Amino acid sequence: MKRFHILLCMLAACSACKQDHIGPISDDKAQPNPVMNATAIGMAGAAEISYSLPDDQNLSYVRAEFEINGVKKEAKSSYFKRSVRVEGFGDTAEHTVTLYTVSRAEVASTPVQIKVKPLPPAIWKVYKSLDVAEAFGGLQVKFSNEDKGKIVIVTLLYDPAAKEWRNVNNFYYGLDSGKFTVRGLQPVKQRFGIYIKDRWDNKSDTLRFELTPIYEEELDKTKFVSAMKKKYPIPQVAPLPKTPGVQIVEPGNLSSWPIENMWNGIIGNEGYHTTENKDVPIWVPIDLGVKAVISRYKIWQRQAGYIYNHGNPHEWELWGTNTPTDVNSWVKLDHQIMEKPSGLPLGQNSNEDIDAAAAGQEYELPIGSPAVRYIAWKHIDSWAAVDGIIGHLHISEISIWGQIKK
Repeated sequence: MKRFHILLCMLAACSACKQDHIGPISDDKAQPNPVMNATAIGMAGAAEISYSLPDDQNLSYVRAEFEINGVKKEAKSSYFKRSVRVEGFGDTAEHTVTLYTVSRAEVASTPVQIKVKPLPPAIWKVYKSLDVAEAFGGLQVKFSNEDKGKIVIVTLLYDPAAKEWRNVNNFYYGLDSGKFTVRGLQPVKQRFGIYIKDRWDNKSDTLRFELTPIYEEELDKTKFVSAMKKKYPIPQVAPLPKTPGVQIVEPGNLSSWPIENMWNGIIGNEGYHTTENKDVPIWVPIDLGVKAVISRYKIWQRQAGYIYNHGNPHEWELWGTNTPTDVNSWVKLDHQIMEKPSGLPLGQNSNEDIDAAAAGQEYELPIGSPAVRYIAWKHIDSWAAVDGIIGHLHISEISIWGQIKK
């Protein structure tokens, strides 16, 4: 019993040792010496300040105080480092930064002031790189972001009735270049504005312009019909099956996963599913029911644990024709390799990956594509068999937009 009591006491002591310490971690109230030899190098919307530290074992960190748009800010750097970064400046003017060393007892040194002169922030470089063009159903914006700043590109539309600008799109980005398309706009001349802002609420000027979105409409899925088993000839052009002597053919489907599920409006763990272990590529022809210039299409992967995996499409081509009986009439409309936002290995998905799969992946066709009534999905490989010899395909849903031609 005595040994049990001692053990309980030891456990209680260990538990107390593990409690988080709040507040100063030293009783030494001596004021530390300040930093020495401070120098600053300007960066995009920021500055890196280097310095020497006094020989004081009681130091905890260095604190930098400064202002952004009239709001007081601070940055901290461990005593193990010899520099601190101050960021969020929206101009290239000189700014004063005040540096303090801080002890383990939270006692600050006397201040040391230094002038910093940041380089132009990312928002201005992105603003100068903006390339805007009309697009189907809206407008397309291309840009470069060489500093990889975390930015928001805000698109405005002028409402002449209300005589005011309204926000129609926010595009968040942090890579070195990109593009996006604003959709759902009427095909009439309209006034637009675009500006860039960052997380410190710095804003660029507003680029104002007029353009006319190109007309498009979503094709009526009730008119889609499978063109499988019509014995239409298939273009035997590269890429071809890797098995010698095997040609591209139409696949069968699993009994409860017919091709019609591909346009039934249901997105989830269901859809179209071909038979498995087929030599790839395979050919999936569809009659759209109308002749149309396809502007874009969106596909939804089979959801749940299958996204970016199993038979979901990884690489494919889209072909089109108006005379499917003529093998030479087929033209390649598009070629795509699906990208996984996170770049994580097979079987690992980030929240961004999951959200992108749920929203559907959209692909645009170049302006000038021919009007076609018949399309064919040439499935090259799936996520679980990238560059494979055999495989299969499943897709939950597809939507197609374009201009219908008589």
